[in-house]
Amino acid sequence: MQNPLRGWRLCAPALMVWLITGTAYAATSPTADTALISLREVLGKTLEQNPGLAAYPHRLRAADAAVLQAGLRPQTALSVEVENLAGDAPSDGINGAEITLALSQLIELGDKRRQRTDVASLALDSERQAFEQARLEVLGEAVRRYITLTETQARVALAGRTLALAGQAEQAARRRVRAGAAPDAELTRLTLATRQADIARRRAEVERDSASQQLAALWGDTGAAHLRPASALRPLPALPPLSQVRTRLEQAPDLLRLASETRLREARARLAQAEGSRDITVSVGARHARLNDENTLLLGFSTPLNLRNPNRGNIARTEAELAESRARLDARRIELVATLEALYRSLSLIREELALIDDDALPLARTLYRDIEAGYGAGRYSLLTLINAQQEQLALEQRAIDLAARFHQQRNELERLTGLDFAGTGAQEITP
Repeated sequence: MQNPLRGWRLCAPALMVWLITGTAYAATSPTADTALISLREVLGKTLEQNPGLAAYPHRLRAADAAVLQAGLRPQTALSVEVENLAGDAPSDGINGAEITLALSQLIELGDKRRQRTDVASLALDSERQAFEQARLEVLGEAVRRYITLTETQARVALAGRTLALAGQAEQAARRRVRAGAAPDAELTRLTLATRQADIARRRAEVERDSASQQLAALWGDTGAAHLRPASALRPLPALPPLSQVRTRLEQAPDLLRLASETRLREARARLAQAEGSRDITVSVGARHARLNDENTLLLGFSTPLNLRNPNRGNIARTEAELAESRARLDARRIELVATLEALYRSLSLIREELALIDDDALPLARTLYRDIEAGYGAGRYSLLTLINAQQEQLALEQRAIDLAARFHQQRNELERLTGLDFAGTGAQEITP
């Protein structure tokens, strides 16, 4: 059976492409109170220490024990029967008792034991599938939270740049006011903007620390606000052709789970059919009559009449459940095709928009702001023009962060749904 986690095991290094091929984030170097953490470390800690996965090994052991139990044959039964007790003389008391000692064995027909074993074995496979999918879900959540931490770190860096730009504009206004080329109100307005930028930077730091705590909670660590991503959101990894995504659709964990469930229900339907067949109980024993001291050998067998199938209700139920499982599998396959194609188109559009921002819009906005800032200091531009240019540049940088974060979250969802990696290879770890 295909293992949906295999893709994650193979792609764990590749999942870090967007995180470890970019330049280090534009923030201050880690201090003694902070710690850089890579996605590889996050995935390792999560798999080893996640509290939500702790119950699955017990469930697997229980399912394995059920396989053992299903393979056991019916036990031989021992019976003792005493007749003619306390009769009339000369058979009074136990003198006339007839004692029968017998062994009986149920012989199952209809291949019931093998069908039971098949059901238990497939139930064990389903538990393994559930465990692998739970691990996949936890890993997907770990990647999602790591992306969030990286996004909040980028926002902190942007807030720092915003504060620096506000400070530069404030100094330029201060020089103009001292030279008598601008009113005091301009300096006051830019001083207020600097204070607001500082507040925004502090708020971004709080959000980053909260994202760090949420990430560390996946491996049971509380209050860990010191984690910092060892990577950046950009550049974006390449995407494979859509045809490649479609060809690997059958490896989707949801489809593997539903296929496993369908096989289990097929086995249960076969077992229900088998349990409707007759069994035979064979017995052998000896009878001793105390009155005349005679011993006799007894042989016998019994079987239910089964004039109508006694398991017909269970057969109908298991067949209905099997039909439902097959319908769910077909419906989920169709739904996944639509979802994956929509995600792929969205990822392509995000990549195109981000490329336009990074290659065209942002360089123009930065050049424009530098020119206007220099012109403002020389008195060629007004304060309003300076502020508008600054806001246009920062809005583009914020949009770029939003798009990059959305790209990685959607790619993470694409990989979670398929169980495969579409990131590429060749990444190198960023060092602090």
